[in-house]
Amino acid sequence: MSDFVSHEAPAREVAALPVLLTGKPVGRDTYLARVYAQLKVNQPVQLTGAAGSGKTQIAAALAGAYTQQPGGVLWLTVNRAPLEELLVRIGRAYNLRDVTSSENPLALVGSVASALMQHKPLLVLDGALDDTVAAEFISKCAQGLPLILIADTHIATVQPVIEVLPLDPQPAAVLYKQISGESDDAAIAEVVQALAYHPFAITLLAAAARSSKQPTSLYAKALAQLPAGSAVNNALTIAFKSLSNALQGLLLMMSATYGGAASAEMLSMLSNAPLETAQQAGNILAAQFLLERSQRYGSPYYRLHPLTRAFAQNILRNSNRLEALQAKVRDTVLAYAQKYSSADPTAHNRLAAEMEAFLALAKTQADEGERGPANQLVLALMQAGDFVKVRGYVYELLRLRYFASGMTTAFPAYAAPTPVRPIVEDAEEDEAVEEESDEVFAVSAVLDEALMDAAGEEDEIDEELIEDTGAQEAVAESEIELNTDNLPMLRAALTQARQRGDKDRQIAVLNAIGKAQVDQQMENEAIATYSEVLNLYESKDDDSGVLETLDTLSVLMTKTDNSQAAVLHATRGIKLAEQLDDADTRMHMLMTLGDARQQLGESGEAIRAYSQALEIARKRDDKQNEALSLFKLGYAQLDNGEPETAIATWEQALTMFREQRRREYEGRVLGGLGTANAELERWSEAINYHSSALHIAREVDDKEEEALQLNNLGHASVEAGQLGQAVLRYRQALHLAYLSGDRENIVTTIVDLARLLSRSARHLTVAELLIDDALRLEPTARDVRALKDRISAQIGGVDQETLIPVTGTAQDYAANAYKLLEG
Repeated sequence: MSDFVSHEAPAREVAALPVLLTGKPVGRDTYLARVYAQLKVNQPVQLTGAAGSGKTQIAAALAGAYTQQPGGVLWLTVNRAPLEELLVRIGRAYNLRDVTSSENPLALVGSVASALMQHKPLLVLDGALDDTVAAEFISKCAQGLPLILIADTHIATVQPVIEVLPLDPQPAAVLYKQISGESDDAAIAEVVQALAYHPFAITLLAAAARSSKQPTSLYAKALAQLPAGSAVNNALTIAFKSLSNALQGLLLMMSATYGGAASAEMLSMLSNAPLETAQQAGNILAAQFLLERSQRYGSPYYRLHPLTRAFAQNILRNSNRLEALQAKVRDTVLAYAQKYSSADPTAHNRLAAEMEAFLALAKTQADEGERGPANQLVLALMQAGDFVKVRGYVYELLRLRYFASGMTTAFPAYAAPTPVRPIVEDAEEDEAVEEESDEVFAVSAVLDEALMDAAGEEDEIDEELIEDTGAQEAVAESEIELNTDNLPMLRAALTQARQRGDKDRQIAVLNAIGKAQVDQQMENEAIATYSEVLNLYESKDDDSGVLETLDTLSVLMTKTDNSQAAVLHATRGIKLAEQLDDADTRMHMLMTLGDARQQLGESGEAIRAYSQALEIARKRDDKQNEALSLFKLGYAQLDNGEPETAIATWEQALTMFREQRRREYEGRVLGGLGTANAELERWSEAINYHSSALHIAREVDDKEEEALQLNNLGHASVEAGQLGQAVLRYRQALHLAYLSGDRENIVTTIVDLARLLSRSARHLTVAELLIDDALRLEPTARDVRALKDRISAQIGGVDQETLIPVTGTAQDYAANAYKLLEG
C-alpha cells in the first residue's frame, strides 16, 4: 500500500481537507474559542445544532490551522458508521496492512490506536454516529487526542456538547455581504431576517444574488411571497430557480444518487456529458454552494448538503421522477464499476473514489430485496486485479458480499449493522423540508423574468449537459427486437422492463444483452449481466432458469480465470442438476468444474470431476462428450503426475476423435501424448507425436496450437541431442510469437533460443542479436539482463573471426526459418 496515498489519508494542507473552507466563519469567534480550548488539551468536543447551522465550517476553520501541525487532520465523513468501518478507514489512512486486510478488524483495534498515538492528528468525525460507537472509539483509539464530533443531534457519551445556534442579525448581514457583494443594508437586513439568520440559507441566497447579478431587494420581495416557516427551503427554492435548465437537471440527478455524492467522472457518466463539461457544471454549482467540492486522486469530488439533497429529492418525488432517475443512477454506477474493473492503478483510484457509492447502492437495493447490484459490484472488485488486497478494501468487499447473500443474520465477524438513517431525516429534524406544491414555485413574475434574463455563463454548457432520463422512453418497447447486438437499444428495453416490474421481460432482455456481450468478447460484462439474470430466476423460484444461468456463468468465469467463483457456481449447479434429474447439464457442469479445478492446480479434484462426466457420457452413449471428457481427463492425470495413465486415456480419446473426424482435437491429443512421453523421457516418441500434432495444427490453421507444438519440438529436440533441429523449431516458434504480438511469448522463446545458441561460440553474435531484442521489449527483466551479460562476456573471450556476421533483425532471423515450413 506504499505506492499510493489513500483519499482518506490525513490532510497536511487546507486544500486537502474533504470540505471547502471559505475563510474564518463570520460571527463564530466564541464557538471557535470554546472548541479550541478543548482541542489544545487533547480532549474531545461535540458540535451539534440544526442542519446547516455552520458546524462543519467551525470545525473546518480549526482544522485548517491543524493541517500545519505534524500530525495533520484526519477527517472522516460518517453516517452511522460501525466501529470496524472507522478502524479500516483509519487503517487505509496510515497504510496499516494488518487492519485493512483483516476479515475481523475489531481484533486489531490496538494497531489503530498505536498509529493514532504515533501520528497524533486532529480527528474529525463529521456526521451521525451511535452513542456506543463514539464512546468505544474514544476509549479504545482516541484517548488523549484532539477530536471533534459533528452531528445534528447530541451524542450522549461525548462531552462537552457545544450547540451551534443561528447567527445574530449583524453577523448574518456581514455574511450575506461577503458572499453577494451587495451593499443595500435595508434589503439585506430584510432578507437575513426572512431567512431566520440561518447560515446555510443566507449563503445560498447570497450566492444566487451574486450569480444572477440581481439586487437583494428583488430577493426580499420574492421571499415575502413564499410560505413562511422554512428558511432553508425558501432559499433553496430561489437558488434552484436561478439555475439554467441543464444545471437544474444535474442537481436533480445528483440528488438521485444513493450516497448524495459523485466524482467528476461519475457525474460525466450520469449526465452523458464530456468530462470537462460535467466538471465545469459541478464547479458552477459548487460556487453557488449547491454542491460541496473536494479532491480525490487529483480529480474533483462533489457532495450534496443533506438539506439540498432532500429538497431536490422532493421535487423528483412529487413529479414521479425519482424512481426512474434512481434506476439510471443504479445502472450508471454498475457500468462505472465494470469500466474500471481492471488491474490498473488509475482504475483502482476510480474504484476507491466511489466506494461509498457502491456500498450505498448495494445496501439500498438489498433492503428492497434486490441482490443483483451487490453481486455485480462484488464481481467487479474481484476482477480488478489486486485492488481489494493492495488498496485495503477487504472489509468493504465483505460488506458487499453480505448484501449480495441476502442473509438475515448479522454480518459475519461483526455486530449487526445499524440501518443507515435516510438523508431526509436530517432535514426533518430542522423542519427544513416540506412537501413541494405549485405554490412553492410561484415566485413573483418579476423574479422569474429577471432570472430568465440572467442565465449568464451557464448557457454555454446547456447544449452539452443534457439530462436524458426521458430519452429511453422514446423507443417503444414493442419495437425493440431482442435478437440484436445493439446494446444501447437493449438497455433501453431493460430500463422499461424494470420500471414496470416485469421480471420475465427483464430476464429475456438481460439474456439478450449477455449474449451480445459474449459475441462482442465482453466476457466480464456478460458475467455481471448473467448474475442479474440469476438473481431474477432465484426470486421467481425458477430452478430450471437458475440451472441454465449457473451453467453459463461457470463457463464464463472459467474463461476469464475467475476460477474460484467458477467452482462455487459449478458445484451449486451440479447439485441442482441432480435434483432436477438433468443429466446432460450435470455432465457439462462437471467438465466446467474440472476446468476450474485445473486452473487452480487442483488436479486430483479435476480428475474426480472429469471421471464423473465421463461416466454420465458413457451411460447416455454420448460419444462426442465421452471423447471430450477423456481428452480433459488426460491432461488432469498428466498434471497429477500420472503420465502412463494419461497416455492410456488419450489413446482412447484419439481413436474416438479419429472416428468422429474431429481433426483439431486429434491434433491436440497427439500433442498431449508427446508431452506425456516427454515426461517419461521418451524423446523419440515425443518428437514423433509433436510432429504429427504440428502437421494437423497447420492443416486446421490453428496458429496458437502450431506455436505450442513448435516450442515442444524445440525442447524435445534439445533433450534428444538434436540441437540443429531444436534451433530450427525455436526460430519457427519465435516467428509465430512475433506475428501474435505476445510480448511474453516473444521474450520466453528468445531466452530459450539464445541459451541454446550460446552453446556455440560461432553463434554468440546471433544470440546477442536476439537477446537485445528481448531487452527492447522487457528492459527490466533480470533473467534476460543476466543472459545478456553472460553472452557479452563470452563474446569478449573468443576470437572475433570465429563469430558469424550478423545482418538483419531478430524478426528476420525467425521468419527465414519459418519459410522452410511453408516451402
